[in-house]
Amino acid sequence: MKTRKRPLKENSDSNLNKPKKQKLKNTGDISVVKLEKCNICKQYMQDITLYSGHLNKSCEEFVALTDEKLSLFTGEEENIPEGDELPQHKITHFSVYDDKGHLCPFDTGLVEKNVLLHVSGYIKPIYDEDSSSNNGIPTHDMGPINEWYISGFDGGEVALVGISTAYASYILMEPSEEYAPFVKLLKQKIALVKLIMEFLLNHCTEDPTYEDLLTEVETSGNCELTEDFLLQHAQFICDQIYSYDQAGGEDDSLCLITTPCVRTLVNLAGVTFRKRKKLRQNERGLSKTTTFTKATTTALVRSIFENFFPDQIEIKDKKGPKKRRCGVCDACQAPDCGKCTNCKDMVKFGGTGRGKQACKLRRCPNMAVEDAELSENEDEVEEEKEPVKKKTVSARLSVNKVKWCGKPILESKGRQFYNRAVVGEIDIQVGDYVMLNPENPNEPLCIAKVEYMYNKFPQGPTVHARMFYRGSDTILGETADPQELFVVNVCDDCPLGSVVRKAEVVFKETPKDWFNLGGTDTLAHYEDDGHTFHFSKQYSVPTATFTDYVEINHKESIDSCSNCRLEDKKKKFETPVFQDEVVTWREQTFRVGTSVFLNPSVYNFSSYSYETSSDSVKSVDESVYTENYRKTGDMKYSNQDTPEPFCIGQIEEIRNKNNDINIKVRIFFRAENTKSGMFLAYQTDVNLVYWTDEVLTVSFKEVVAKCYLMYYDVIDSAPADWCDEGPYRFYFRESYNLKTYKFEEVPSIAKKIGYVGKGKGKGKSKSSKVSLEQAPVWDKIEDPLRCMDVFAGCGGLSNGLHQAGIAETKWAIEKEIAAAQAFKLNNKDCHVFTDDCNNVLQQVMSGEERLKGLPAKGEVELLVGGPPCQGFSGMNRFNAGQYSLFKNSLVVTFLSFCDYYRPKIFVLENVRNFVSFKRSMVLKLALRCLLAIGYQVTFGVLQAGHYGVPQTRRRLVLLAAAPGYVLPQLPEPQHVFSKRGTHLSFALDGVKYVNGNIWNESAPYRTICVRDAISDLPDIKNGWNKPEIPYEEDPISHFQRKMRGHASSKVLVDHICKEMAPIVEARITYIPEVPGSDWRDLPNISVKLNDGTMTNILRYPYFTKKQKDGEPNRGVCQCSIGTPCEPSDRQVNTLIPWCLPHTADRHNHWSGLYGRLEWDGFFGTTITNPEPMGKQGRVLHPEQNRVVSVRECARSQGFPDHFKFYGSIMDKHRQVGNAVPPPLGKAIGLEIKKALAKFNNAQT
Repeated sequence: MKTRKRPLKENSDSNLNKPKKQKLKNTGDISVVKLEKCNICKQYMQDITLYSGHLNKSCEEFVALTDEKLSLFTGEEENIPEGDELPQHKITHFSVYDDKGHLCPFDTGLVEKNVLLHVSGYIKPIYDEDSSSNNGIPTHDMGPINEWYISGFDGGEVALVGISTAYASYILMEPSEEYAPFVKLLKQKIALVKLIMEFLLNHCTEDPTYEDLLTEVETSGNCELTEDFLLQHAQFICDQIYSYDQAGGEDDSLCLITTPCVRTLVNLAGVTFRKRKKLRQNERGLSKTTTFTKATTTALVRSIFENFFPDQIEIKDKKGPKKRRCGVCDACQAPDCGKCTNCKDMVKFGGTGRGKQACKLRRCPNMAVEDAELSENEDEVEEEKEPVKKKTVSARLSVNKVKWCGKPILESKGRQFYNRAVVGEIDIQVGDYVMLNPENPNEPLCIAKVEYMYNKFPQGPTVHARMFYRGSDTILGETADPQELFVVNVCDDCPLGSVVRKAEVVFKETPKDWFNLGGTDTLAHYEDDGHTFHFSKQYSVPTATFTDYVEINHKESIDSCSNCRLEDKKKKFETPVFQDEVVTWREQTFRVGTSVFLNPSVYNFSSYSYETSSDSVKSVDESVYTENYRKTGDMKYSNQDTPEPFCIGQIEEIRNKNNDINIKVRIFFRAENTKSGMFLAYQTDVNLVYWTDEVLTVSFKEVVAKCYLMYYDVIDSAPADWCDEGPYRFYFRESYNLKTYKFEEVPSIAKKIGYVGKGKGKGKSKSSKVSLEQAPVWDKIEDPLRCMDVFAGCGGLSNGLHQAGIAETKWAIEKEIAAAQAFKLNNKDCHVFTDDCNNVLQQVMSGEERLKGLPAKGEVELLVGGPPCQGFSGMNRFNAGQYSLFKNSLVVTFLSFCDYYRPKIFVLENVRNFVSFKRSMVLKLALRCLLAIGYQVTFGVLQAGHYGVPQTRRRLVLLAAAPGYVLPQLPEPQHVFSKRGTHLSFALDGVKYVNGNIWNESAPYRTICVRDAISDLPDIKNGWNKPEIPYEEDPISHFQRKMRGHASSKVLVDHICKEMAPIVEARITYIPEVPGSDWRDLPNISVKLNDGTMTNILRYPYFTKKQKDGEPNRGVCQCSIGTPCEPSDRQVNTLIPWCLPHTADRHNHWSGLYGRLEWDGFFGTTITNPEPMGKQGRVLHPEQNRVVSVRECARSQGFPDHFKFYGSIMDKHRQVGNAVPPPLGKAIGLEIKKALAKFNNAQT
């Protein structure tokens, strides 16, 4: 799609130049004036056109129909087809009017409300193509109209409109002169419907957004089709789309009314799908041409996913396994109840296992032919479940007698330890695997390993058991392999008599040729006897992380437990120890002179951060600013609730007092902590701090981590380069005086900080207050990993990995041509395949990879990608239809790439809603699949704003490592961010999971805001389309210097923006420049547009149910008083869009639409098409009267300025909006780098 352009006017109309401090006055008290309406046709009396009277020599309808000219039958026919019992004719020069003689439209709901509408005109036979009145039969008072319809598109161009009465059906030809305006409007609406229908049919496979639809309308070439026209007639449009869907067959699973763009239109315009009178069901004039590509999979992935995507996966063996569960309904995902007779027969509940029947509560309704409500379970809301508690065994009941074998091997602390015992008839020894009676009788038997056994009065025979989790106890739920167990850090003492039987548990080793088994391995199926299990992974409950299990054979004593030893080791790791003037904590040493991060609460800085502008309007004239009352003062994208970053200090003294380690630290100020506040912070590096005389004593518990300080003159290279060489580096060059608020020279002692003389390493200098610790550098690896990027887009993720130095992307797959071209522009040595990933995988699996330039097995070391997210994204709230399933099944294809190539590291990125899509089944099956292949897996939700972009963007990141490698952790936050966007935990099956981050309340650096990102970019105007312009000024902020890099180019690329329609431009002009401004700040006035037309003033005819006495009318539609919407209430061409106050009460007042960005705030989630009326409506520049440019959106994502995009302006916006922010990719890459370095060090 191309955006229509027009030349930018140098001298725009004076009416659009918003006065700075001008008081706007309304021309009349419109808020209290109620204009009179006709009680029949509901038109305003001042707008009504009267019917001019009947035609000469006209007759009534039943008389006219007897005319011989209209007869198609001779009267001798024996049988007349049922469809022809109501004759069909044509009518020309027609008018439609009500009982009062008011000309009125018939397409606005009057017919459906049983309003009697009559027609006059010339009736002509159905075969007559002449639209003149020649040979027509003049008729009056035809009707009333029973129904009207659009019969389809004639030749794809002209829609045939018809009406029917009790006597006949009529195709409408030409209207009378007086009725022509009504028909002209109807034709415009039909033209819009045709345009939208074609757009939906061609693009419904892409989940088009409202912004995409609006672009299609505005670039149609028809100047009369605007956003206002679209919203005004949304009811008509949606009715036609719904009618089209209803005319489809049962096998037609594509429902156009549920596409994201239509659903947003429904919400914006307040469309209601009321019960309509029976309309004629006509054949469709258009046909859906959508075709679907079957997902290509390996055998292992297919065997796991085929029940979930039965129609989307290409299966060569048509017989396939018998499908017993749909996998997505409540029954399929529920655990076995443990109460029914079938459960009690299961071995895991202590039964014989002979019945082999599924739990009665888990009988899948979708698989039962006799179930008449097959699809209801898919739409039900999942019931809240109780959180899974940590497994304990101490409360288990003893069900068997115990007899000790032999004498005790050890007596200690009143306990006698034994190696062997007979429980019931079962011989139990230390090291055996057993099945324990559950604490809850409705739970299956627990599996555990006997660590040691002892007897103690009064509790009696006791076993200390290390527990295993069944797969169903983990995040996998019922998708897990019923025979796979997971080691967990849970152990306890329980009655030895609670042992029910022994279990056969084996450790499943990784095949030596694991990397070569890709694509050939299959899922092993074993007979489930209820007591045979295997394990290979350890499971962490809070983070749902699966890692390789490493056996600990060393047993220190008879009464020792490997799990207890691990817990003791963790406690020591987290407990600071002070010895020889050094504190050891988390395997790091802290001494006098060490620089540290402290909790922000240790020092109360006089905050000068994010001050709210006092220029906001305190009181307004409600007769002009009629929607301002809706504002609550709550600014969604403000940094007012953003926490402070860590406090930076240097240890000057360490004391151990009353078993509490206290440290005396010197506090260093950041730029924002000084009197100059954020004004200075915007201009300085985020790594720059200031020496102060502030010294305080705090507990060592306030220490968060180590950081590294250096005096400016000691640094050998440029400070910015030095900071980039390693983590958490800060430098200072001046001292800040808190009494005078002045910057001064630092004392001589401070100038030695960071200095390391020849041959010196860690230690203390002559002055005990100066540390000689060298700042560490980033982990290094010899060669970057060979990377394949699937669903590569323009390359945001790859760019971030390149910045981290972890990857060299050699292959990329991207189906969209423009995005693939952009990837190639930025990665010239990469093989970019512009093709469907399923086709590429088919070529690889058929042995054609060398012919096509694709990698062979063993060549891909890092596989990354983000399967298309529209099906999962919260930005597209209404996902339905076959193609949504297809796109989501691309996850299956991506996992098949992983299975085939078996890379060392696998990265899957997607939107946050990925965790909950299809009741979390996609996530669970992805985890199950990776575990079946052999990978270690972790995942979590990350906030991109934590990694240095001025944008809220929550994303799910899944990391997997090959067996034997070190699994990377998710990166810790680097920048503080608004608390609203940092809710990163999620609940699944009633259990809360976290991403494993330690820094949840603060971070090392301040947040990056809009001013940091775009304040250096040149001013441009609405519709600016010059792809290259000069910068005009030097970068100001730290972020801007990073985005420009070291390049000497003075040319700025892609600082271009969409051209908005004249009325949209006028609205933008009247949005104030104060924080939090949006459509509710628009004045209700009439202004002259750039095209010379004048806007209308919005009328408020109704006193709403929510209003108080004495308030002005605030209702724009009669639905505000509790009655159904009245189409005639719609208003057009108003500065305040009529649709927004119409539906604002039920949509949070449409907060943010036509919203300006706040200089000190942040961007909302960058989307693929910035539109003021889109879901992400806060897209206006903070000061300029336009929407944000491509480059500004790219800056919000953290793309460096040298990064190139390709195609039209809409292509470029789409590339930016779909990308992974490179800084997030870099943070992930650094963690991968750290894990690989740790693995390599362990090998050497």
